[in-house]
Amino acid sequence: MEKQMCESPSASEGNERRAYTLRVLEDRVLRLETVAGGLSDRYEQLRTEMRQEISSLRDQMKSLETKMDDGNRIVNGKLDRLIGGRAVLTALVTLATSILGTGMVHFALSLSTH
Repeated sequence: MEKQMCESPSASEGNERRAYTLRVLEDRVLRLETVAGGLSDRYEQLRTEMRQEISSLRDQMKSLETKMDDGNRIVNGKLDRLIGGRAVLTALVTLATSILGTGMVHFALSLSTH
C-alpha cells in the first residue's frame, strides 16, 4: 500500500509535466503555422521544412496525450482496487457483526427460557 501511495504522486507529477510540455508544443505549432502561412512562394522549401516540423510536433503531442491517458488509467485502476478492497472489508465486517449479533440474540433467548 505504501508503494502505491509513492507511485501516485510521481504519476501525477509526470502527467503535469507532460501536460506542460503539451501546452508548449501546441504554442510552438501555432507560431509555426502562423509564420508558414505568411511566407510567399519564394520560400517554398522553408515552408516544406516547417510543415515537416509541424507534423513532427503533432506526432509528439499525440504521443504525450497517449502517455497521459495511460497514466490516468493506471492511477484510476489503482484507485478502483483500493476502493473495491475497502468495500469488501466493510462487507465482511458487516457480515461478521450480523452473524455475531444474531448468535447473541439466540444465546440470550436460550438462557432466558432455561
